[in-house]
Amino acid sequence: MLAASGLATALRAAPTAAGALGSLPRLWARGFAADGGPGSKGLSDDATTEAAAAVAAAGSEQGPPGSADAASAAASTSAGTSAADLGDYHTLVPRVVVFGGNGFVGSRVCQQALAMGAAVVSINRSGRPRNLHGDWLGQVEWVQGDALDPQQPWRDLLKGAAGVVSTMGAFGSNEYMYKICGETNMHVMDAAAAAGVPRFSFISVHEFKLPAGWRTQDFLLKGYFRGKRDAEAHMQALFPMGGVALRPGMIYGTRAVGSGQLHLEWVGAPLKAALSVLPTHTLSNIPIIGAAFVPPTSVDTVARAAVSAVLDPSVPPGIMSVWDVQKYA
Repeated sequence: MLAASGLATALRAAPTAAGALGSLPRLWARGFAADGGPGSKGLSDDATTEAAAAVAAAGSEQGPPGSADAASAAASTSAGTSAADLGDYHTLVPRVVVFGGNGFVGSRVCQQALAMGAAVVSINRSGRPRNLHGDWLGQVEWVQGDALDPQQPWRDLLKGAAGVVSTMGAFGSNEYMYKICGETNMHVMDAAAAAGVPRFSFISVHEFKLPAGWRTQDFLLKGYFRGKRDAEAHMQALFPMGGVALRPGMIYGTRAVGSGQLHLEWVGAPLKAALSVLPTHTLSNIPIIGAAFVPPTSVDTVARAAVSAVLDPSVPPGIMSVWDVQKYA
């Protein structure tokens, strides 16, 4: 009699419990956006309280302690409902996949994603970097792989991810720059879209003003700029509601070079401070010389904005200018 009563109670409680669990990811997203806006690192107090209340409400309907086994059995019968509520993408710990996570910007993206509470997977050709140090390295799942591999052995890692961030880019011949900045990024975008990833961000480059409607990619580093612009267009076609292309100018910070370090902040930080008193947005529109008024951006700021773009649904899709990068970091 007692067992039958416990089973009946558990069956009544199962949908409530599933609903409470299903609400947690939405509460996480709300709290992320509510507590200080984009770049916030945790749930707001209201969202945390609401999440706790949801779980408590589910627990209060599970009946007496003796019905635990029956509740477990009932939960298994409602597994379909629970899976539907939780979904493949909105999990309690969102997962961010970073392409190029061992590089200057990519390594900061990994660190910022961890700081925002995400699980992080980095896919890059060399796997775990040997020239970087810190406890954060052990918290990232390092996967050695080539983004241009036609077999895409890493594609299953994209399934269920909250978002993908690509930091891939390179200098060299025009052909090589287009291959990395354009084709490689577009290849990853195709794979992410096929896997059902809802949001995608990648590091593009500022559009420097030239006279008579000329474009930078027609004159300077053609493969680099054309690759980035083609990747932007490709992303907007595949991710019209969740694709963000960040367009910083100079990115500064401490960059690992072999066994040494290059301190780009020694130039970038003072320049940014000097430009902060000027109307840089207006001055940057002056053809050619306007490039001198595009404010540098710290690598950590770029990284935070890139992660916010895939974790925070309030970040609008499209182009994120160098000034918007500051806003959403």
